[in-house]
Amino acid sequence: MTTCRRFYRVGNDFSLCVNIGKKDYVLAEHPVDSNTIYYYGIKGSGKLGTMFSEDYVMVNKGDFVDVRDYLHKFRMFHAQEDFHLVGFNTLDKQQNWEGRLVREDETVLDLKLIRDLHRPSFLVCLNGKPIVNGRNMRRYEYAQLDSGKEYSVELNEGALGLFFQN
Repeated sequence: MTTCRRFYRVGNDFSLCVNIGKKDYVLAEHPVDSNTIYYYGIKGSGKLGTMFSEDYVMVNKGDFVDVRDYLHKFRMFHAQEDFHLVGFNTLDKQQNWEGRLVREDETVLDLKLIRDLHRPSFLVCLNGKPIVNGRNMRRYEYAQLDSGKEYSVELNEGALGLFFQN
């Protein structure tokens, strides 16, 4: 039997959904029920796409995938291997969020665009135990960024997502 465990971490501005499951698990989502706009693959791989079409993207271990094109569609996920995914979800589908992984060579966060926009921004630990300003972050932990501060980062073989409203 293919199974999946799902849990959520809900904040005031966004939520995280975590899916951990077995190969061949299939998840179908109605557009009303799905707010995931980015996925990060911690383990395994799977296809995410529009139901009943060949339109899909692969989510593999270590990938950061923008799935905003699927936000208002009936979508389906089919696990190609045992998997562990973290999804970044908007609370309001009318909001436009930008997201990216912090690069390995980025020892100080590049916040220029965020400073220019004056928008809420967040740093999310997607995997591992990265160090931010001398403090270890744990998986699924997040912090709102102050655009007036500087943030030193050491990925420490982990993954950090930087998200901001646009």
